[in-house]
Amino acid sequence: MNSLRLLIRGLVGVSSIAALVACNTVGAGDPNIRHYEQNTINASNPRARFVLGSKDLVDRIAMTDARIGAAGELAKAEVTVQNLSNDRYTLEYQYAWEDKDGFSIGENQVWKRFVLAPRELKSFKSVASNPKAYGFTITVRLPDDFFIHQEKYLERK
Repeated sequence: MNSLRLLIRGLVGVSSIAALVACNTVGAGDPNIRHYEQNTINASNPRARFVLGSKDLVDRIAMTDARIGAAGELAKAEVTVQNLSNDRYTLEYQYAWEDKDGFSIGENQVWKRFVLAPRELKSFKSVASNPKAYGFTITVRLPDDFFIHQEKYLERK
């Protein structure tokens, strides 16, 4: 009789644990919230997302002060990029506009090159080309091309 009770208790315990584990779904959350598990993306503003195109820029380049307004029926934005280091950077930036549902508006965005001196602040503006534009992503990256490598090579001489 005691062994039957122990067997029943064991089965109930195992069944309870199995039920709890089965109900614990991993990664389930609000499907409308974007989750970023890397430190190269800042989505603290609900209508603006800042992306650093390289982990080498983390803690060296900051993007702040996202301002969004209207230019007639079109959205406009301005972002400040700051060099937090004592190094000079040649960088590129790109705006990508999105509608209220997060879908891209406009294709073939152009990368624009700029130079950021040590501790310098620069602001970059963009006006959306589509009146449905609601939010934007601005990406700043290190260009990796022949001209940058040539410039570095000539500086060494």
